[in-house]
Amino acid sequence: MMLTLVFLSLLPIILVLSPAHAVSSGEIGQGKRPTYILSAESNYRQRCISTEGSWCSEFHLQKPIAWTPAPRGSKPCLDDCNGVGNCNYDTGKCECPAGWKGEGCKIIQKRPCTNGMRSPSDNSNTPRGHIDEDGRDLNWLTPGGGNSRCAGICDDKIAMCWCDGAKGRINAPKGSPPGTPPVRRGRPMTTTQQQPREDKNGNAINWGDRPYADLFGPEGWCVADAPKMNYPCIIDGLDGQFCDDVVEMFCINQCNGHGQCDIGFCKCDPGWYGHDCSRKAAGLALEPSRIPQFSWLRNNVKEAPAALEPPPKADRKRPLIYVYDLEPLFSQRMLQYRIPSSWCTHRRYQLNNVTLFTDLWVYAVDTLLHELLLQSEHRTFDPEEADFFYVPQYSACMIYPIHGWADYPWFPVPGAGIRVMHASHMILETKRWIQQNFPYWTRRGGRDHIWLFTHDEGACWVPNEVTPSIWLTHWGRMGVNHTSNTAFGGDDYNQEHFSSRMPEGWHKYFKGHACYEPSKDLVIPSFKSPRHYHQSPLNGVAAKERDILLFFKGDAGENRKPNYSRGVRQRLHKLSKELDWKNKYNVLIGSREIQGDYSDLLSRSKFCLVAPGDGWSARAEDAILHGCIPVVIMDGVHVVYESILDWSSFSVRIPEADLDKTVDILLAVPEKRVKSLQAHLARVWHRFRYLGGPALVNDGTGRLSENLQKTNAERAQHSVQGQVSVVRTRELRNASGDPQSSQSIDHHNDNNVNMGLKATRLPRPFRGDPSVDDAFGTIIQWLHSRIPYTRTPPSTPVPMIKVHYSDETLGLKQEL
Repeated sequence: MMLTLVFLSLLPIILVLSPAHAVSSGEIGQGKRPTYILSAESNYRQRCISTEGSWCSEFHLQKPIAWTPAPRGSKPCLDDCNGVGNCNYDTGKCECPAGWKGEGCKIIQKRPCTNGMRSPSDNSNTPRGHIDEDGRDLNWLTPGGGNSRCAGICDDKIAMCWCDGAKGRINAPKGSPPGTPPVRRGRPMTTTQQQPREDKNGNAINWGDRPYADLFGPEGWCVADAPKMNYPCIIDGLDGQFCDDVVEMFCINQCNGHGQCDIGFCKCDPGWYGHDCSRKAAGLALEPSRIPQFSWLRNNVKEAPAALEPPPKADRKRPLIYVYDLEPLFSQRMLQYRIPSSWCTHRRYQLNNVTLFTDLWVYAVDTLLHELLLQSEHRTFDPEEADFFYVPQYSACMIYPIHGWADYPWFPVPGAGIRVMHASHMILETKRWIQQNFPYWTRRGGRDHIWLFTHDEGACWVPNEVTPSIWLTHWGRMGVNHTSNTAFGGDDYNQEHFSSRMPEGWHKYFKGHACYEPSKDLVIPSFKSPRHYHQSPLNGVAAKERDILLFFKGDAGENRKPNYSRGVRQRLHKLSKELDWKNKYNVLIGSREIQGDYSDLLSRSKFCLVAPGDGWSARAEDAILHGCIPVVIMDGVHVVYESILDWSSFSVRIPEADLDKTVDILLAVPEKRVKSLQAHLARVWHRFRYLGGPALVNDGTGRLSENLQKTNAERAQHSVQGQVSVVRTRELRNASGDPQSSQSIDHHNDNNVNMGLKATRLPRPFRGDPSVDDAFGTIIQWLHSRIPYTRTPPSTPVPMIKVHYSDETLGLKQEL
C-alpha cells in the first residue's frame, strides 16, 4: 500500500517531465504507460508545449509550398576577377579576398604590419605600415608596438607575422600572377609574445617579450627543426608541436565542396559562386561536391539543399530566407583578418583535421547561425520568393580582435574612437551597400531583413537606419532611454567622438531606439558546445542530487568598476561571504575559490544565478542546459526567449531592489513548486542548445546514446536492489510477531523505496531526438510568425496572439 501511495503521489511529476515523456489521458485510463520520444513526427501540441503565442503551432500547421529549382545567374565579371576573386553571376560583380578590392579585384588593398596608427585628422586612405617591400620591419629599434609589429616577414594582405630564417616565410617570386601563394608559408610569430625583446646585438626592443635566441638562435623557433621553445599554434591552417602540420582552414560550410578555403575566404572552383561556393552559373553542368570524399568535410558540413537539382523534396515549409553574399569586407574578410583561429568562429580544425567546437569565442553564433542557414532547407536562392533576407555581417569580430590590430580596416575614422563606434558604422555601411546593390531593402523598408547582434550590449548602439529590421540578439534590454553599462571603456557607447571626418559626432546615428523591442525582435541563446554541458541530464546523464542551493561561478566583479553587472554580482558575492551562506545553506558564489568541474556543479545545483556582466551573460543557458532553475536578477531585461516561452513556469525572477533577500526568497519556495519548476524546465531546455549540422548532431546524439545506456544500466541495478530489499523486508515482517518490530521494518522498507526514487530526480535525462526543436529550429519557427510583420506598414502593429500550450492542452494534469 505504501509503495502504491508513493507512486501515485509521483504520477503527475512523471507526466510532465519533458516533451520526451508526454502521454495522453486516454492511454493512462487504459493502464498503459507508453513513452513518445520527441521527434520530427511528434504532433504539434507536444512540440509546442510551454510556448507562448501561436508562433509554434502556426509553423507546424502551415501548408508546405512547392520547392522550385534554384535560379542561376549569368552576368559575367571583369577579367575573371583578376584571378583572385569570385564572380557573382547574379550581380556581375567581383567578390575580392584580403589584399584586393575594386572593380575586377584589380586594386591592391594592403593591411601592413605597423608600429602605429593614423590619427583621426589624417585624411590619407593609405594604411600606415612599418615594413619594406619584402615584409621586413624597417628598423627594430624604432619605438612603437602593437599586435601586428613583426620581427619576421609580414604578410601585408592580413597583417600576419611569419618567421624569417630557416623555418621562415618565402614569398612568391616578384612578378608572379596575382594570388600566387608563397613558396613556403613558414612558422607563425603571431603576437607580441612571439616577438624579440632585443636585437642580435643586445639592443633593447620595447615591443617584444622573448629573448632573441629563443626565436633566431641555433635552437630558436624560426631556425631549428625541433626548437628549444614551443609556442601555441593558434593560426588557422597549421597545428602540431612545432606548427608545421597543415590542417584544414575554417570557411563557412567549407566552400560547399566546390572551392578552396583560404582563412575564411572561399576561392570557388570555375563557374561556382557565392560565399560558400554553393551556386553554379547558368548553363554549366553541376559537378559533384567534394564533401563526401573527405571525412573531415562530410562530418562537419553538408551540401546546401537549395543548390541541388532537382530539389531534394517536392515541397518545404516557410519561412524562405535569402542569405546575402555581402561585400567580403563585412564578413569573409573579417575572418581573414582575425589571425588566431579560435576567434570569430564556432569551430576549427586541429591536428589530423579533427574538429573542435569552441565556446571560447562567446560571439560564436555569428558564424554558427550563418552556416546553419546555408545548410538549411529554408534557404532560398530566389530573392523574389524570400520571406526574409539575412545579413551575415561579423561586427563582433570587428570589435575584437580586428579593431586596432593594424591600421586597417576602420569605420569610418582611422586610429580613434571606441570599438563599438566602428562596428556601428560598419553595420551602417553594410546596410547602405545592400541598398545600392539590391532592391529588396527599399521594397519593404528593411522590415523583412534579419540582423544578428551578438556583442555585449547587443543592438544598443546599432544605427537607426536598421531599426525597422528584425533583430536577433543576446541582450534583451528594453526601453528607449538607455546608457551603456559596460565596465570596459572601449565599448562605452556613452562616449561621443568628433573628428574632421565626423564633425557631427556619432551619437546622432544611433540615439533614440531601444536595444531590443519584444514586438519584433528575439533574444536567442549563445552557443554552448555539447562538451560544455557534458554532466547534464540533457545529455542523458543520470540526474544528481541537487545539494547546492544557489550557484554562480565566474567573474564576481571584485576588480571591476562599480557599474559592472549593475553591481548585482558584487553585492551577492559580498553578502555570501559576510553572511556565511556557503556553510549555512551551501550557496556557492565566487570565482577561483569555487573548485570542481563546472558542468558537474551546475548539474548539482537547485538554483542558478542569471545576472548581467558587461551586458548579456550566458548564465541562463548554463543553468537551463543543466536543469538548474534560473534565478534572474536584472530589471528591465528579457532573457533568452522570454517573449515566446512561459518563463514563469521554470524560473524565479527577483527585483534588483530585493537582492539582499535572495536566499530567503529561495528557501521559501515550497518543494512542490521546485519540482514543478524543474519539470517545466525539462520541456524547453532542448530549445537552448544548437545541434544543427552533421558534426553537432553526431556529437549530441553520440553523447546522449552513450550516457543513456549508462543511466539505464544504473537504473536497472537500483531497481533490482530495491525489489530484493522489498522481498527481504516482507520475509522479516512475516517472521516477526512483534507489531513494533513490524513498524520498524516498514520504515526500513520505506527508506529503501525512497532511495530507489532517485531515478525520479528532476529533470530526468532527456530522451528525445537532440536535433529536433533545437535553438536554430526555434528561431526558424518564430521567424515564420513574423512574416505578417514584414508585409505590414510600420505604423500598423501586428498583434501577438496569446496561446499557451499547457498540460491541459495535452490532456495532462498541470498541478504537481
